[in-house]
Amino acid sequence: MQSEEGTEWLMELLTDVQLQQYFMRIRDELNVTRLSHFDYVKNEDLEKIGMGRPGQRRLWEAVKRRRAMCKRKSWMSKVCGS
Repeated sequence: MQSEEGTEWLMELLTDVQLQQYFMRIRDELNVTRLSHFDYVKNEDLEKIGMGRPGQRRLWEAVKRRRAMCKRKSWMSKVCGS
């Protein structure tokens, strides 16, 4: 599966929670290309693309972990003065 430049993180996130089959639908139908775009995605949107509730829970947990990891990285770069 060829991913566009800049959406590798999305494929990685979905693969981590075994939801990679939703990559194209999340990217193209829900227009998610950045982590911040998940702020505008609702459970109903995920249901419309065929994702069940257990999958939604796994996705939201993965998004939460990714956000925490990104915040930690940005904090460290400020402190370390990159």
